[in-house]
Amino acid sequence: GCDMPVFDENGKQTSGAADLPDLQDPDDVSTGGKQKSFFKKIPMASVILAAIVVIFLGVAAMLASKVNSLSQEVAALSNVKKQLASAQTKLKEANTEQEKLNAELTQVKGELETVKAQKDDLDAQLQKLQAKKKPQSTPATKKLNGHPKKN
Repeated sequence: GCDMPVFDENGKQTSGAADLPDLQDPDDVSTGGKQKSFFKKIPMASVILAAIVVIFLGVAAMLASKVNSLSQEVAALSNVKKQLASAQTKLKEANTEQEKLNAELTQVKGELETVKAQKDDLDAQLQKLQAKKKPQSTPATKKLNGHPKKN
């Protein structure tokens, strides 16, 4: 029930729909006057607006949280990328170190080979020298060499 007095557009208090012949809209007449329907229409619009605003805010909040999580993911991804990049640079450094070591090793091997070759040369020269000396110095080799060779 509506205990509030209802006024028409002239400001006269009206008792009901019978005193409002100038209103053609049956909905307005049935609700008991212009003001009541006027107030009824406003809340609907504001309720719809409020609903839209709430939905929009909800969507905005969801988007914001998504953006936050996305930015966190992006940050995490960029961290992972940085870690990968640093790992790659470390690997590259390790590879270059390995290459340096390998080069040094091959150099050392080469040096060893040359040293061996020199040693072999020295050994050969020593053997030649010893071979030259031996027949003169030791009688044991003379006996061995002195056996008649079987052809």
